[in-house]
Amino acid sequence: MGNEQEIAKTLGVCSDLLVERSVSEVEVHPDRIILRIPEEPHYWAGNMVFFRGDKVEPEKQIAQFRKDLPEAAHTMFGWDTPDMTIGAAHTPLSDLGYKLEQIDVLSLTGPLSRAPVPDGIVIRLVQTDEDWEQVIALQIDTAVDQGYDRDSFGTYVRRRFESRRRQVKAGLANWFGAFDGVLLVADLGIYTDAAVSRFQEVETRPSHRKRGICAALVTAGVDWAKAQAPATIPVLQAHSDGPAGRIYRRCGFEHRETLVLAILPPQGTFERPADTA
Repeated sequence: MGNEQEIAKTLGVCSDLLVERSVSEVEVHPDRIILRIPEEPHYWAGNMVFFRGDKVEPEKQIAQFRKDLPEAAHTMFGWDTPDMTIGAAHTPLSDLGYKLEQIDVLSLTGPLSRAPVPDGIVIRLVQTDEDWEQVIALQIDTAVDQGYDRDSFGTYVRRRFESRRRQVKAGLANWFGAFDGVLLVADLGIYTDAAVSRFQEVETRPSHRKRGICAALVTAGVDWAKAQAPATIPVLQAHSDGPAGRIYRRCGFEHRETLVLAILPPQGTFERPADTA
């Protein structure tokens, strides 16, 4: 599937579809866009519905998700509108146990504030099986530090990276690693087409944070994307005021859109840790 920008209204949803290109099924309707990855049923963001416009209709939209993705153990949907924030219209979803997430979409339309590679660090493409194993291990370790279960999250991440490696092999994406000797200390993925490029999964080893490594990876990613498609707009999504957003803003990215997602997790989730409160 291509021409994501012709299917969705927002840059954020266009980039969501781009990230799943070649591994997903997209079904387009006048009122919604359905995204499915049958091989990865536990990947919530790969099995969801984007409703067009800004109308929040909890009962109707929950029922529509159930009809569109009847085998899903979770429920996840969002709205393809650029300026939505969590408000009173979403309260019935919270009352039903849904988690609401407000996401900032940042884009780079001006000059990149280039970041140098820190001393002792080498940034290069992730290529060998050993490289990929280090990427997966860092992703899992970071998630465990955030409260996820190592075994179940590890299963989820390994399946995710099977798809990502296929996308890289097909030329739809690339993955960059920052290495301190032979040790991977940070990584970043980027997907690109002629119109949009999307950053994914920026992770840094705790021992190497606050050294400018992520900003250097972003510089490498933008350079690669622009070499593939000079007019492409680099994009990322981050929770409002989260650390990832701050890094990208320092690189010259600016706020473009605000999106809202509604999520009802299943029991025994792979993606997000259970509430501890």
